Amino acid sequence: MIRLLFVVLILPFINSANGQTCCSAGAPLSNILTVSSGANNTFIINLNYEYKGINLLIDNGDRLVNDPRSRFGQSATIKLDYILNKKWSFSTIIPFVHQSRKTFSIKESTFGVGDITLFAQYSILNNNDTNVTLSGGLKLPIGITDHRNDLQILLSPDMQSGSGTYDFISSLYVGRNHFLIPFFGVNAEILYRQNTINDYFGATESFAGRMFGFGDEITSTLGVNYQFIKESGFYIIDAGLRYRWSSNNIENNVDAPNSGGNWISVPLGLTYQTTASNTLRVYAEFPVYQRLNGLQITTSFTTGAQLRLAINNKE
Repeated sequence: MIRLLFVVLILPFINSANGQTCCSAGAPLSNILTVSSGANNTFIINLNYEYKGINLLIDNGDRLVNDPRSRFGQSATIKLDYILNKKWSFSTIIPFVHQSRKTFSIKESTFGVGDITLFAQYSILNNNDTNVTLSGGLKLPIGITDHRNDLQILLSPDMQSGSGTYDFISSLYVGRNHFLIPFFGVNAEILYRQNTINDYFGATESFAGRMFGFGDEITSTLGVNYQFIKESGFYIIDAGLRYRWSSNNIENNVDAPNSGGNWISVPLGLTYQTTASNTLRVYAEFPVYQRLNGLQITTSFTTGAQLRLAINNKE
């Protein structure tokens, strides 16, 4: 009861002053980084929409109930891929981010362009049955970082569209088609994100700003998929198990409390594929376990849709 009273009366003010670090600023990237195979010199447009409910209140590993607050995040992402050849692919990711949170007395929302990510993917092995790729990227701090509420109070870093930092992303993906039986596939991916420090968060003409940085992240996913062939096209169902670890956020050179931890979730998806290049995928992700550092609000569910279109194919 005391912890819940703390949430109701105190936590909204912490959100405005120091930042409740339940999530990173900007659009999520884990579902859109990989470049699918295609013919040489092919351009691909990927359109992605994601909705994230952020309504679980966790105290270390315990879930608290009757939380009067609600929060959600939405992102629309344009991803432009260029497949140079069988070995190299390049991507530019442009996100637009909308976030909202409210209590019984406060409602805040933000919308703006997020940080752009430039990405390169190298195919170590790519044949009919096996795909191994190594990827690396750089996130550029062009997103909005000065969203304010109606009282012109600067919102916390996790409510901003961008982070104001140069961040580094790398991933390794391994996939195997027709594993044991026809049309059954398995895959594994590990992604590492190194976030740097924004030394001037909230800086104005009269305030030098404060130091803030989101914690580094490691995300690993194991997945399976099965392909159905119909007259109208291909249908692929997929499911997996995802583990995510995040270190504490950094604020003024110290670890920020109530940030970082461990998450396990189950991603599910359905893909409709008319050709090798054009696909439509819908997906969802549900948390099954959280062991967090302190008291945090975290994701209750995620859902989204992805559309992939080839716009120029020279082969």
